[in-house]
Amino acid sequence: MRFVSFLVSVILLLNVNCIRYETRCKLVRELLKAGIPNDIFLGQWVCLAEKVSNRDTKAFVVSPSGKKSYGIFQIPSRWCREGKKGGECNVACESLLDDDIRDDTACAVTIFHREGFKYWTKWENRCKNDKMITTEIYKCPDLIHPRLSPELNSPSEVLRTKRKHSRVGMERSRFLNPFEIKLLN
Repeated sequence: MRFVSFLVSVILLLNVNCIRYETRCKLVRELLKAGIPNDIFLGQWVCLAEKVSNRDTKAFVVSPSGKKSYGIFQIPSRWCREGKKGGECNVACESLLDDDIRDDTACAVTIFHREGFKYWTKWENRCKNDKMITTEIYKCPDLIHPRLSPELNSPSEVLRTKRKHSRVGMERSRFLNPFEIKLLN
């Protein structure tokens, strides 16, 4: 009984000191600061962080086979080295457990460029065809384009507006010949 109460208190203490992004919008803000481009994959990164670590920067998992995974993206020890910089991302595994997610993000992007999202089995099983998170995060204040009116917040409306502007530009260029373009400049 004492062991169980000790274990519960240790778990509570560990959870007090961790950063867990309570909302998707907070995570989006940090991912943008860390260098994730604001493109169609942003929702996939948010989904990945949710499914593998529950958006927890201190997440540390040891599998039954002994493999260790670190941080918000659950980066396997192959990509980092315990105690000092190393691995394929040239980062210390312990630095993937701190509140600064820039090194986690850089390593995850490296993995993505080499292996794709399919490297993470939880992404394959739980995020691959999930468009709901992407739709939801584009409602975050950090992602709403300032030049758009409030009623154009959805990604589909933004896309329609871009297509309309593109068509208008193409129609204008059809009526101009190359000689007139030089005169206009």
